[in-house]
Amino acid sequence: MLRFQPKSSDLTAYNWKSFILRFVVPTILTILLYILAIFFLLLPLIERNSMVRKQEMIQELTRSAWNILAKLENDEKNGLLTRDEAQQQAIDQIRNLHYGLEMKDYFWINDMQPRMVIHPYRSDLNGKDVSDYTDPDGKHVFVEMVDTVRRHGSGFVSYKWQARDNKYHVIPKLSYVKGFEPWGWIIGTGIYIDDVKAEIAEISRNVMLFSGLILLIMMVLLGSMLSISYKAHLRQQVAEAELQQTQSSLAMSEKMASLGKLSAMVAHEINNPLAGILSYARLSGRYLEDRTNAAAHIDALRDNLSLIADEAKRCGNIVKNLLQFARQSVGDVGLVHLNEIISVSTRVIEHSAKMKKLNLKRELGQGDDMLQCDAGAIQQIMVALIVNAIEASSEGGDIIVATDCTEPEHVNLRISDFGCGIPEQDLDKIFEPFFSTKESNKSLGLGLAAVYGIVRRHAGTIKVDSQQGSGTTFTIRLPRRHVPEQA
Repeated sequence: MLRFQPKSSDLTAYNWKSFILRFVVPTILTILLYILAIFFLLLPLIERNSMVRKQEMIQELTRSAWNILAKLENDEKNGLLTRDEAQQQAIDQIRNLHYGLEMKDYFWINDMQPRMVIHPYRSDLNGKDVSDYTDPDGKHVFVEMVDTVRRHGSGFVSYKWQARDNKYHVIPKLSYVKGFEPWGWIIGTGIYIDDVKAEIAEISRNVMLFSGLILLIMMVLLGSMLSISYKAHLRQQVAEAELQQTQSSLAMSEKMASLGKLSAMVAHEINNPLAGILSYARLSGRYLEDRTNAAAHIDALRDNLSLIADEAKRCGNIVKNLLQFARQSVGDVGLVHLNEIISVSTRVIEHSAKMKKLNLKRELGQGDDMLQCDAGAIQQIMVALIVNAIEASSEGGDIIVATDCTEPEHVNLRISDFGCGIPEQDLDKIFEPFFSTKESNKSLGLGLAAVYGIVRRHAGTIKVDSQQGSGTTFTIRLPRRHVPEQA
């Protein structure tokens, strides 16, 4: 019987078509999606975050300057100063209060008439009625400030104003103003939109440069893949061509799937301490910007830096714990205070709870809270369970983290939320790896599997009670003395 043997050119054409459909097209689509994400998601997000950060900055600066007025007004009430003396000292201090680029950013004061009380760069307006003053667009700037304060007590006002001390250069500006009712004054400071745009443009250039390098690497890799594949296809024999192609595709898919799951697990576990580091780093930055009260923030800065260092160390411990999870072993075991672990864990994640307007409550039991454990691993499971509780809860709800240290041989942990709950049919599957009750694009179901593994390696137990619409409670029971898990 004769068998048809395809020509080499026919085989090559067939293989190239298959390769393009399986590799080239997905790669091109990935590159396009990456580019779209950069231009329509990342860059707009950077712009929004930069503007929000600047707005928060001028709010804090204005409040700090407002406190100067409040302090002097209090001296007036206590008879230490007359009103004229208090107001004159306020004017002198605000006039000399500068910050920002070349220390040229400033504060000003006008009253509710509106009349200009003090402006460092527009002395020609000091003491004058500015109710008729308009910017180049015809906006009554100070009238709008007065209206904003009357309606809300404080707020943002956008207009056009001279660039700091250059009266010939008028550009858009966004200011935050706050009323000082006892004296009928309004104090404010602002940012120039061009400065924010310049900062955003610099960040965007760096992002685009980095993205361009990634795209270049992807293109080089794609070209290399094409070249290697072409040479390999030419060397293949007719009888084994399709079989080898199928085997290679299957092996590659399995490797990529395993690598993707491992990467997702590492990212999932490390994201929590990194979020804590970022939150406290930003808070420390705000303290440093508050130059008028720098000394008052030293202890808070020291605490924040200590927490940042601890969380950075915990990132390394999490990676080590993931490796130990594969070996089914426990890391560094020592004698620790359970309540201290709970306090640190809740402090790290408290910012995320506040962002969702949730009340994160600690109910720490009295008595002996000492136990032998891997403290970093226990903190890891606490953060993971609290994050799950935050995601399951609605705004304004409560999350309770409680300990019970009354038993002589064991300690108990309890994490409760009053959120959406877990369906009854899923309760016996939630600790399985890669099972999740969340939407598929939000979770790979690795968090509770890691929690379960850590508890088991400490010879402890974990149980869950949940009702849909009423909330969920996880209860963890750990021995005070470390007992290795039996094989």
